[in-house]
Amino acid sequence: MNTSPVDTLPRYSIDSLSGFSTRLLEHAGVDTDKAVTMTARMIDGDLLGHRTHGLAFLGTYLERLAGGHISGSGQIEVIHDEPGAAAWRAHRLPGAWAMEQATSLALERIRTQAVFTITIANCSHIGCLQSYLLPFTEQGLLVLLMATNPGVASVAAPGGTRGVITTNPIAMGIPTRGNPILIDQSTSVGSNALFESYAARGERLPGPWVLDADGEPTDDASVLNGTPAGTIQPLGQTDFGYKGFGFGLMCEALALALPGYGRRSQPNRFGQGVFLQVIDPKRFSGSDDFLDEVDYLVSAVHSDPGAPGKKTRLPGERALATRASQLQHGVSLHPEVLSRLEPWSERANVPLPRPLQED
Repeated sequence: MNTSPVDTLPRYSIDSLSGFSTRLLEHAGVDTDKAVTMTARMIDGDLLGHRTHGLAFLGTYLERLAGGHISGSGQIEVIHDEPGAAAWRAHRLPGAWAMEQATSLALERIRTQAVFTITIANCSHIGCLQSYLLPFTEQGLLVLLMATNPGVASVAAPGGTRGVITTNPIAMGIPTRGNPILIDQSTSVGSNALFESYAARGERLPGPWVLDADGEPTDDASVLNGTPAGTIQPLGQTDFGYKGFGFGLMCEALALALPGYGRRSQPNRFGQGVFLQVIDPKRFSGSDDFLDEVDYLVSAVHSDPGAPGKKTRLPGERALATRASQLQHGVSLHPEVLSRLEPWSERANVPLPRPLQED
């Protein structure tokens, strides 16, 4: 059996982690239904291997709740609603909960529509985008999801030195006759959370993924915290960064401009804009033709023998394998995740979860 760093970490039951996180969020003033949903999305992030967007984010959410930057209670405001489209304003309500409501509406509306699109303005951080894709792909639906934060500007335009957009993730779920293709990637080299984690640990990046304040490539993530701040390189980096920056602008147009929640009003860094679009293939060329074409691509990838010592894989394959393993053996967490939550645990009188081998 192959061992990875994740394999050596303590493992926890989903129930113990869920109860712990939900109780901390409730103690912080979050309605129970919203706390349950926030917790589920964080655990999904860990299950899929997106550690920076798993329970490692719980402390950040608790800090934002304490600072009034997330509303633990309230209702979504409907700005526009018609059979094929809707626009909501979430007033800093938990992003995971707002996304759960949007998912439910989308799955209902797509029964009678070829395409359904919904935007959300000013929800809090929605977490791991990949975790929202499976409810759609399991029903044979294509789904496109983008989210961005108008209060964060960490990516400069090509040739620039000052951030104008952020890392702008784009996710897409593509159904197949087997496992779905689950794309989830930033339009920059990595997410803001990734670089924050490197800076917090004082570690060098694997490569010159950021630019200092003079626009020079470096592997020192701490330049992002300087005055003036450095910036994160877009996909393609120095030579082809204009391509990644172009995708970032697409995300800004769909997830900020379309919901009417952009940068011109200079919002704080705690709200997000979201674009969610669902497409039913059977209302176009038909489900069979669609799946035949997608399955052909899957076969083409899997039939490639790969370079020496390497294996081809599709987006989401590793995440789904990680998820299956952890559903069977427990969720692996780095000890730092729970140690950072210990002060919140003591304050709320909620004991820390114990690893499975200690139960």
